[in-house]
Amino acid sequence: MDRLLSPVEQFHALPRQGNFEEKRALILTEAARLFVEKGAHETSLSDIATLFGISKPALYHYAKSKDDIIAQILVAAREGNRDMLDHFQHSEGTGLEKLRGALEIYGESMTTDVGRCLAMIQVSTFSEETLVLHRDTHRVLLDGLTEIIAEGVKDGSIKPCRPQIAVFTILQALNGMARWFREDGELSQEQVTQQIIDHFFEGLAA
Repeated sequence: MDRLLSPVEQFHALPRQGNFEEKRALILTEAARLFVEKGAHETSLSDIATLFGISKPALYHYAKSKDDIIAQILVAAREGNRDMLDHFQHSEGTGLEKLRGALEIYGESMTTDVGRCLAMIQVSTFSEETLVLHRDTHRVLLDGLTEIIAEGVKDGSIKPCRPQIAVFTILQALNGMARWFREDGELSQEQVTQQIIDHFFEGLAA
């Protein structure tokens, strides 16, 4: 099996000119990994620039500061969640089926570098503007999942419940994967996510 290229290798495999969005996404992914491994406070823009073999002025082309990097990660997460939820809200199936589909995707995201960063980063590193963005990003997810659960209650696939409490409960479990899941563990990410969802659904499914 061919070895997958790292984000840094992918960055340098792209043409020197153009491909701005692809390069920016790769930089955000590696920055997220460093924020998890070293901590956002301890990671500098110089660390990120050195990792990619570019100068700080070149890095400023993609992000002006660490706070800007975090803000861009949050925007990407918010829009990704919005698109994912919109897909399931307008798809066929019961509310319970839609909820499982959305949670499976969310659970997978929690074991990526970006997902782990968002779950573990200290909000004390945020500016006021980024803190507002952080809250908005979570609100999109909470509101979308709450709407799907409410739909399930209405169609009879989910027991009568307080949808927001149900959402907070399952997200707490899935967010925990960012801290303790290991790729070399006994169970795969898919298996762990399914077991968490199955345990949750035992009390939720009608």
